[in-house]
Amino acid sequence: MELLSPAGNLETALAAFDGGADAVYCGLGKFNARERAENFTAETLGKLLEFSRSSGKKVYLTLNTLIWEKELGALFEQLLLLDKFRPDALIVQDPGVIAIVRKYFPQLPLHASTQMGIHNSAGVALAHRLGMKRVILERQITLDELRLIAQKSKVELEVFLHGSLCCSLSGRCLFSHYLYGESGNRGRCKQPCRRAFSQKNARDMRIFSPADLAGNTLLEELDKMGIASLKIEGRLRTPDYIWKTARAYRLLLDNPGDPDAAREADNIFRTVPGRKKSTGFYFKRDWKELIDPSVNGTFGECCATVEKVIRTGMLVKVRSSLHLGDRLRVMPLSGGEGESFTLAAMENHRREKIIRAKSKETVFISGKFRAAAGYEIRRIGENGFDFSRRAATLPLLRKKIPLNLCCSAGLWRAEIPGITEIWQRKTNFAPAEKLPFSSEKAAAVFAEALPQGFAPGKISVTVDGSFFVPAAVLKSLRRECWDFFAPHLEQLDFFPEHPAMMEKFYAENHAAPPVAAPPLQAEKTFDLPPFIPETGLDKWQAKAAAAHAAGVRDFTVNSWHAFELLRDLQNIRIHVRYPFHISNSFAVKLAAELGAVSAVAAPECDEDNYSILKQNSVLSLDKENAPQPLLVSRLPLTAGVWRDAENRAFRVEYDGEFAFLHAHDTPEVSG
Repeated sequence: MELLSPAGNLETALAAFDGGADAVYCGLGKFNARERAENFTAETLGKLLEFSRSSGKKVYLTLNTLIWEKELGALFEQLLLLDKFRPDALIVQDPGVIAIVRKYFPQLPLHASTQMGIHNSAGVALAHRLGMKRVILERQITLDELRLIAQKSKVELEVFLHGSLCCSLSGRCLFSHYLYGESGNRGRCKQPCRRAFSQKNARDMRIFSPADLAGNTLLEELDKMGIASLKIEGRLRTPDYIWKTARAYRLLLDNPGDPDAAREADNIFRTVPGRKKSTGFYFKRDWKELIDPSVNGTFGECCATVEKVIRTGMLVKVRSSLHLGDRLRVMPLSGGEGESFTLAAMENHRREKIIRAKSKETVFISGKFRAAAGYEIRRIGENGFDFSRRAATLPLLRKKIPLNLCCSAGLWRAEIPGITEIWQRKTNFAPAEKLPFSSEKAAAVFAEALPQGFAPGKISVTVDGSFFVPAAVLKSLRRECWDFFAPHLEQLDFFPEHPAMMEKFYAENHAAPPVAAPPLQAEKTFDLPPFIPETGLDKWQAKAAAAHAAGVRDFTVNSWHAFELLRDLQNIRIHVRYPFHISNSFAVKLAAELGAVSAVAAPECDEDNYSILKQNSVLSLDKENAPQPLLVSRLPLTAGVWRDAENRAFRVEYDGEFAFLHAHDTPEVSG
């Protein structure tokens, strides 16, 4: 099984690989679900890929947010960049991104993000039909459900193994967007679920804040199922967290059943900052205990409290310890994001600079902080895990050079596609008596010692005749060849097809779509639910077939699995609704390819984006006007009306199968 770690920047990627991860997942500054992370630049991503390829590791690039219509050009330019870099896969959420990559960049492997909400074998089957290589499953499935899905899957499956859990089903949380206009589906979640809520008889309850996942006891079972990849959550985490979690799980994976390895891993886990640990959603019997409302949902160890804040800094009372280099976060008691900083200097009560502060000491930390008396200071990272120097010395990504080489006893000739100049050299090699020169030998030698900044691409060698080439002479010919081409390599266009691809894309994107026929008024519509557990697939497929036999021709689809369940029904009209996310015209095209005749735009889509999208839609498109739950969960959340620290009211309903959160002034609706 692959051990997959998060990487918010180059330093944490190195920490992951150093700890024992087989692969990392990371994002560029735009279009990834952790835009609050430092993320990668083109240069640092290139360095990471160069390092990973030389060390046998893998890098998956997250492109897993919804894309608005007006962002499609910027998205395509980013895809052109990624086509040059060729990460091992793209992790995607938006149906439009899937459509664009399939059409224009089929050489880039796709992994279905957990944000797609795939949670049963029908959804996995559709992902396979769309050409996805891997599906990252919804976190809120049980181990029994996972086992059944794995038995039927024709693609790789990836599951979460460790880290923070979301209260809501993936892709179905609108809470942050509702409160702040910052959508989790756009990579900007401000985590209102971690904050305190109150009722008349219950104050400051973290009713939406689950415990963290720790899957160290599940490794053997997941291995038996054939799960391809085990994912550690945490692209916002520090290098010490990344290294420690990777190291602990590497020990367990490499030494199954070894009590010494288990003890060492357990000792590492004890030093990793986090919330209370659990087995997440894997066991339904534990769901009631997954949220403890009395426990602060904030991440990290509370190591100090703020006593006083002045213009130049803050006076704090130490609870456990503080050390220079610690990564800290100042948190209000009501929860929230807080402000993170690295502890660079502190003074004791005599105003002497100190390196370490012990429990019960009062120290002064200089700086400007958005804090007040009573705020907590939480340690989210330890000193001593600095990978910045190593990161700074990594080489840039090397460009791959293809070479066509023709060899005979009397003449050697080499060409590089895109370069008009041709290298050739007359030779006079004697016939071979025992070891004739081979194309394999030539390819191996010419793949070495390229000019700085370049790596061997495909080297094609044709050998005409049987002759002998001394090793020293072969290396001399290689040096002469690469010296000849070196002045021309910097001007070489490695992707001459890109301008034409961009032109074709823009022509398609700006072409006037055919006039969408107005949707027919359906007498009867059959609605497939957005969440169907694995054990319920046969029942719902039979219900849909029965409705079709009774004359129903209009079916509502709001999740990936529904397309698969309706696949064998003839002469039907499919109407796409949220939570199947429609945010751009290529998402509409994919829905049309799957049989849709109408669609509804994603709830986060504002008027400007909706107006542009409607003009470019190949289907009849409407806007979602019905109030939607702010989050949907399989957890038995505590029902009733709750208020946050700003006195905003929210209503929780639980129907025995799902919990729904609504703004209290909205009418009651089902999920």
